[in-house]
Amino acid sequence: MSRLSEIIDNHQNLDHLFSILKHYGVSAEYLSLALINQFENEPEGNEEETEGNAAYSQDLVDDLNQFCARF
Repeated sequence: MSRLSEIIDNHQNLDHLFSILKHYGVSAEYLSLALINQFENEPEGNEEETEGNAAYSQDLVDDLNQFCARF
């Protein structure tokens, strides 16, 4: 599968996931805290993770923390 197809499929899957979460009333605060917890507890030596992904994940965690501060 090409990278572009994987990106498009992932976006569609995320849309479907968010539809389910919205249907059941999962709050943005809960979801962002769960994501922060998951990213912060990832093992440091993850073989699939590259240095670029580590920086991206930290940026994402920082942005999610700022988002959660609004609640």
